[in-house]
Amino acid sequence: MALCCFAFSTIIGWGLYGSRFLVFLCRSDKVAKPFFLVYSFVSILGATMDLGLLWSIADTFNGLMSIPNLLALLLLSGTVVRLTKEFFASEG
Repeated sequence: MALCCFAFSTIIGWGLYGSRFLVFLCRSDKVAKPFFLVYSFVSILGATMDLGLLWSIADTFNGLMSIPNLLALLLLSGTVVRLTKEFFASEG
């Protein structure tokens, strides 16, 4: 029972986070309702589809999320090295 409550609240929570992000990104509250409609449809679809396909889709999108993060790490690596050297030089 506790696991079901946790799963349901997680689905609701991620939906809220997603809608708030989209409202922030688009600077309009008008995108929240279409987002919830799509999110509800995809949630139902995910609950009823084949688990192998579902995991493949999840793995693909998790891999795609790593691309902007790795790009940001590459672009900021020089700044991180410089700030690290400054920090350890000032501790003297």
